[in-house]
Amino acid sequence: MSILEKIRNRSGLAIVVIGGALALFVISDALQSNSRIFGGSQSTSVGVIDGEEVGVKAFEAKVVQNTEATRQQMGPDAAMDQNTIDMVREQTWSQMVMEGIMEGEYENLGIKVTNEELTDMFVGDNIHPQVKQSFTNPQTGIFDKSMVVSNLKQINEKGDADAKKRLHDFETYLLQDGLTKKYYALIRKGVYATSLEAKALYTNRSKTVDVDAVALNYFSIADSSIAAEESDLKAYMNKNTKKYAEKENSRKLDFVMFDAVASSSDTAAAEKWVVDQLAQFSLATNDTLYVDANSDVKFDPTAKSRSAYPEEIAGRLFRDSVGAIIGPIFSEGKYNIYKIVGTKQDTVFQMRASHILFKTENGDTAATIKKANEVMAQIKGGADFGAMAAQYGTDGTAQRGGDLGWFSEGQMVKEFNDAVLAGKKGDMRVLKTQFGVHILKITEDKSKKLVCAGVLSRSIQPSESTTSTAYNAASQFAANCSDVEAFDKLITDQKLIKRTAEFVRENDKQVGGVMEAREVVRWAFNAKKGDVSEVFSVNDKFIVAVLTAVREKGKADFETAKARVEADYRKEKKAEQLLEKANSALAGANNIQDIAAKLQLSVTPITGQSFDNSNIAYIGPDNIMVGTLFGAKATGKITGPLKGDNAVYIYAINKVNEAPAINDFSVYKNEMQTQLSQRIEYGTFETLKELKKVEDNRYKFY
Repeated sequence: MSILEKIRNRSGLAIVVIGGALALFVISDALQSNSRIFGGSQSTSVGVIDGEEVGVKAFEAKVVQNTEATRQQMGPDAAMDQNTIDMVREQTWSQMVMEGIMEGEYENLGIKVTNEELTDMFVGDNIHPQVKQSFTNPQTGIFDKSMVVSNLKQINEKGDADAKKRLHDFETYLLQDGLTKKYYALIRKGVYATSLEAKALYTNRSKTVDVDAVALNYFSIADSSIAAEESDLKAYMNKNTKKYAEKENSRKLDFVMFDAVASSSDTAAAEKWVVDQLAQFSLATNDTLYVDANSDVKFDPTAKSRSAYPEEIAGRLFRDSVGAIIGPIFSEGKYNIYKIVGTKQDTVFQMRASHILFKTENGDTAATIKKANEVMAQIKGGADFGAMAAQYGTDGTAQRGGDLGWFSEGQMVKEFNDAVLAGKKGDMRVLKTQFGVHILKITEDKSKKLVCAGVLSRSIQPSESTTSTAYNAASQFAANCSDVEAFDKLITDQKLIKRTAEFVRENDKQVGGVMEAREVVRWAFNAKKGDVSEVFSVNDKFIVAVLTAVREKGKADFETAKARVEADYRKEKKAEQLLEKANSALAGANNIQDIAAKLQLSVTPITGQSFDNSNIAYIGPDNIMVGTLFGAKATGKITGPLKGDNAVYIYAINKVNEAPAINDFSVYKNEMQTQLSQRIEYGTFETLKELKKVEDNRYKFY
C-alpha cells in the first residue's frame, strides 16, 4: 500500500484540514502570486478580510478545488450530498480567513518550516502523528520508518502525476501544520503569570471579611408597583445603548407552514401498488434488479441475524423457505414486502432469553439465591414470568418482562452465556454472575441461521394533486398578506399555527427547527422589517414568513431588548425607593441593629466572605457589594446605603481576616498559566479576526 493510499484511508480529510486546527488549510498556486486568495476587483464579494474583498468567483474556484480533494478522500463513487457540499464551503471560507490572516503573521514574525524539518516529520526524530498513524502496525503497535522511506522513494521515482500531487498536498498540510504549531508555541511563550498575579489569586481566595449587613432586596417591591411606560423604557435604553447592543446580526421571523400531507386517496394508491406487487415480486427471477427498480430502498445482499429484522416478521423469515413472500407490513408510514432470497450459517449462535435479576443485599448471596428459587417455584406453579420480572427485577429489563431480546454468543457474561448455550427453549434455572442472582428462562432455540431478504418498500407520499393543493393554499395566503397585521389576522381567521424563529443568523440553514430552510434565511437578510415572503418549498412543506425584527451587530434593538430593559429600569426605580428608605433609617441610628429595627428587617451576618466568591450567603451573587467590601479599610463603621446588584445595603465590617502568609505561590501561578494556555488558540484567532475586520457575507449568495 502506497503512502498516499495509507494517508487517504487513515486521515480522512487530513490533506485539506490542518490536524484539528481552526480551519481547512490547503495552499493553492494562488499563494505564489500577488493576488493571494483574493479575487481581484470583484463587484460582488462573499466577504472582506483585512480590507480586501473576497470575490465570489475566487471563492467558488476554491470551493471546486476543495470539493475535488474531498471527493478523492471519500472515493470516486461517494455521493456529494448537500451537507457535504455545505461542509466543504464552510471549510473553504475558514481556509481563506486563515490564509488572509495568518500568512502575514508568519511573515512578520519570520516563522518558517525548513526542508530539514519537513523531512524530520516523515523519517526523522519528530515523526508527525499523521505519518506515524499511517505506518504503525495495528497488530504490534510498532511504527515502521523503513516503510515510509520505501513509499516516498517509490512515489518520487515511479509515481504518476496524481500520486505526486497528493504527496505534494500532504507535504503542504505538514508545512502549514508546522507553521501553526510554531506560531501558537511562540504565543504561549509570551503568556506568563507573574508572582504578583499568583499572590493576588491566593489572596482573593484566602482573605475574608466578616460583615453585618441589612439588605433591602429589590424583590421586596412588586414589579407591578413600578410604572414602565414605553417612552421611559426607550429613553432608558438610549442612555445605556452599549449595554443592549447586539453581538451579531440576526433576524426574527414569524412563519406558517402548509404541509403536503398524503391524503386518503394517496394511501389507497400505495395500498393498491403493494397488492399488485405481491404476485410480481414472487415471480421475479432477479430479485436484486426487481427491488432496485421498484423499491424506495436499494437491495441489500447482506444475510442478517434474526435481531436485525422487525419482530413481527422475523419468525416467518427464519421459518419459511427461500422464495417465500411475507407482508405487506405497514410501519412508520410505509409498506414493506419481504422475500426470502437466501440463507447461510453464521459462525456463532444467536440466542434469546429472559431473566429476573436479584441484587445481593449485604453480601448475603445465599439469601438471594433462596429468594430467587422461591420466585422460580411460583413461576413453575403458574405465575406469569413477565409479571414476576416487573415485581422483582432490578435492572432495565424488568419493565419489559425481563426480555433480553436476541443476542450473539459471547455477548453476555460467561456464566450466563454458557447456561443459554447449553440449554433449550423453555429451560429455566437460577444462576449467579458478577451482576447478582438471575432466574434465567430460554425463550427461543439457539440458531446460527442468517437470512437475506429482499425488501420491497413503498412510502405513502403525497401525490402531485395533494402537493398542488398545499402549494395553492400557501400561495393564496401569501397573496393576501401585505404586512404583519394582515399576516396575523389570516392566521387567526384560518386557524393556522404561527411559528417563530427568534434568532436567525446569517449562515443558518434551519428556521425554527425546520431543516434545509436556507432560502428562507437568505430572504430574511435581504428583506425589510414587515415584509412578507414568497412561498418557499422546504421538503414536503410550503412556508410563508414575515420579517418581524432586524437586529444589526453593534446596534440596540428595542423590541429584542425590551424585556431586559424593563427589568433593569424597574430595578433602577426600586433602588431609588430603597435608597431613600435606607437613608431615612440611617438618620440618628447608633448601630446596625437600630437600623434593622427601623426597617423591620433582620441583620444578615456575612462570615468568611472572600473576594473570589461573588455569592453572598442568604442574598445571592452581588459583585458590587463584594467588590466594595474588599475595597474598604475601616472596620466597625456603619456604611451605606450601597446600591448593589440584588439589594441596597447598609453594613458594618466587623473583621478582616488576612490571608495566612505563604512563600511559595507556584501552584497558583501554574493554575493561571494553564488557564491562559487553554484559551490561547481560540482567543488569539478571534482577536486577529476582529483586528483584521473579517466580514462574512456568504449569506447573500448561499
